[in-house]
Amino acid sequence: MMAKQRHQVDPETCKGDGICADICPENVLEMVDGKAAAMEGRLEACIMCGQCVAVCPTESLQMPELPTENFQELARVPFGYREFFDFLKLRRSVRVFKDQPVERELTGKILKAAATAPMGFPPHSTEVLVIDRREELEYLLKELVKEYTFMVKGFSNPLGRVMIRLSVGAENYQVLKDYILDVARYANEAYHRDGSDKYMYNAPMLMLFHGNRRAISYEENAHLVCHHAMLAALSLGLGTTIIGLIPPIVDRSKVLRKRYSIPKENKVMTSLILGHPKYRYKKSIHRDLAGVKTI
Repeated sequence: MMAKQRHQVDPETCKGDGICADICPENVLEMVDGKAAAMEGRLEACIMCGQCVAVCPTESLQMPELPTENFQELARVPFGYREFFDFLKLRRSVRVFKDQPVERELTGKILKAAATAPMGFPPHSTEVLVIDRREELEYLLKELVKEYTFMVKGFSNPLGRVMIRLSVGAENYQVLKDYILDVARYANEAYHRDGSDKYMYNAPMLMLFHGNRRAISYEENAHLVCHHAMLAALSLGLGTTIIGLIPPIVDRSKVLRKRYSIPKENKVMTSLILGHPKYRYKKSIHRDLAGVKTI
């Protein structure tokens, strides 16, 4: 079967500068008689990144599977490193929110920005579930408390600990034992005492990021999309926190997966709470990496 031709070159306007061939990460394009052309035997290697189209100075190259309207003119970078770093310093994990919903217009802008995240291999493997109804967030909170209560009880006896270790693996078991157990126990006690929410902190919105397990780099993709959403929310004056306690419960719950129409081949990787922050921070905190080594 003949490989599908994904590139169309206008020979009248092609200058033969070779830029498209040079930038193609999979060496799909080559120069033939001074014009760009798809290389025989490499057509199926095209990953549909569109870099060849985006870089062509004469717009001589098109990809029918990537409509022209998908490509937009780029503006010059509107800020330098100093401004960029000052923006990053504004980001803090916010857990106290105003009793105010996140406007749907802002949600749309956040998701639009999130879609610009690197995707590993087109098309995007990441899907986003947005929950912004208070009654649904309260339902999820009850499910989180119920599931983590079951886990805490499991750790209370030797057989339960063995079953948990076999279920989640040695590495995840250690994380549960050293970090998650105490957090979940405290959160559940607070909920049963006065209804406090120490899982989602009464945030008016939750975003869950999940992706197809069969896709390349599906886990990295989801975390990058979440990170872009987090920074987009910051630029819109919202506060956020990435929450790691929610995804594993949703991912393992048949009830929640069905309720949220999460495909069986998808894994829930990370989550983000969002809302209008009740307070504004006056100072940033200096942070360093765990280590840096240059060889």
